[in-house]
Amino acid sequence: MGQEANVIERLRASIINLDEEEAKKATEEILSKGIDVKIAIEEGITKAAKIIGDKFERGEYFLGELLVAADIITENMNMMLSALPEGVKEKLGKVVIATVYGDIHDIGKNLLAQLLKIYGFEVYDLGRDVPSMKIVEKALEVNADIIALSSLMTTTMPAQKEVIDILKELKVRDRFKVIIGGGSTSPEWAKEIGADGWGETAWDGVKLAMKFVGKEVE
Repeated sequence: MGQEANVIERLRASIINLDEEEAKKATEEILSKGIDVKIAIEEGITKAAKIIGDKFERGEYFLGELLVAADIITENMNMMLSALPEGVKEKLGKVVIATVYGDIHDIGKNLLAQLLKIYGFEVYDLGRDVPSMKIVEKALEVNADIIALSSLMTTTMPAQKEVIDILKELKVRDRFKVIIGGGSTSPEWAKEIGADGWGETAWDGVKLAMKFVGKEVE
C-alpha cells in the first residue's frame, strides 16, 4: 500500500506543479502496476484539482496556470478512464450537467460527466459559465432525471440556488433530482438551497446519481 500511495502522491504533486511529463509517468506506472484506478483518480487527480482550484481562488494561480492544469488533468484522466470497464448499453437515466454561471472551472464537472457516461447515464454536458435558465430549459427539453451543478467559487454558489428557484417558479421542481458539488459547497449549503444531494468528489456524484435511479455503484 505504501508504494501505491507513493506513486499516487507523485501524480498529485506533479499535477499541482504543472509537470506534464512527470504526471504522465506516474499515471503509466499506476496502470502498469494494476493500482485501483478509482483510488488513483480520487486521491491523485480529484484532490489535485481541488488544491489547484483553491490556489486559483486565493490568487496563487492565474487563468494561464488553470488552463495548463486542466490540460494535464484531462490527459491523465482519459488514460485512467480508458482502464475502467466499458459503460453499459442500457441507459439508466438522463443527466444535465453544467458549471454554473460566472464560474469557469470545469475539471471536476468534466470528470463527473465522463464517469456518469461509463456507468450508463445519458449525459448532456452544457459546459461552464452556463446561465441558470439555459440549464433549466435543457433539462425540460430532454426530460432529464437529474440536474448536476458545479460551483468552485463562493461568488458563484448563488447560481446553484437560482437554478432551483427557477424550477420552483416554473412549478417543475419535483420533476428533477438536483445534485450540487464543487470546492466551495457543503452539505449545509445543499440543504439550505433545497438540493437533493451534495457530493464532495466526482465519485460521490456517481453514487448519488445511481441511488436516485435505484442502483448501486459496483
